[in-house]
Amino acid sequence: MAYFDERLCKDIKVLTEMLTPLASSYRLMVGAADEFNKVALVHRKDVENAIDRADELGHIIDDVQERLKKVLRIYLKGVDYKADVVLKDELEALLCEKTEWELQNVVKGVILDKNDD
Repeated sequence: MAYFDERLCKDIKVLTEMLTPLASSYRLMVGAADEFNKVALVHRKDVENAIDRADELGHIIDDVQERLKKVLRIYLKGVDYKADVVLKDELEALLCEKTEWELQNVVKGVILDKNDD
C-alpha cells in the first residue's frame, strides 16, 4: 500500500509540475496570436497557425488536467478508506474498553456484595 501511495503522490507532483509551465506557455501563445492578429502586415495564415498551436497546447493541458483529476480521485478514495479503517479500529477499541470497564465494575460489585454478607 505504501508503494501505491508513493506512486500516486509522485504522479500528482509530476502532473502538477507539468501543468504550471504548460499554462504559462499557453497564455504566451494566446497573447502572441493576439499580437499577430493586430499587426497589419502579418499574413492570415500566420495568425491561424499561431492560434492552432495555442489550441493544440490547450488540448494537451486539458489531457494533463484530466489525468490529474483521475489520480487525485484515486488518492482521495484511498485517504477516505484509511480514515474509515482507522475510525472503525478506534471505535472497536473504545467498545472493548467500555465492555472491559463494565465487566470490572460488575465483578467489583459482586465482590462487594459477597463481602457485605
